[in-house]
Amino acid sequence: MVGRLVMVATLASGLLVTGVAWGQSKCDKGINKASAKKVGCICKAISKGSTLGDAITACSTKFGTSCTKGKGKNDCVVQTGSCGNKEVECDNAAASLCAGSPSGAFLDADLSRF
Repeated sequence: MVGRLVMVATLASGLLVTGVAWGQSKCDKGINKASAKKVGCICKAISKGSTLGDAITACSTKFGTSCTKGKGKNDCVVQTGSCGNKEVECDNAAASLCAGSPSGAFLDADLSRF
């Protein structure tokens, strides 16, 4: 279960990043890490029986703090959007990846190519 959760978080962070290289700057690296952690947090909460709304609420505070800290580095190359927009992307990614089954164990995503 934990291995699947890590795989989901890794895939989600890959979906959220657009650009050529990951972590080109401290800002990009911090926001990518915060995004992956938020999606992982939401998936974990759903797998423990929380609703999607409750999971999103529970996992939002830390993301906002981490994203703002990353933006404070002022060297973003890829992650140039706002933290609010990135948070919505994370919520949507978690909803599509993890809310497909009551436990979050059965993913609708096609993982056969990985």
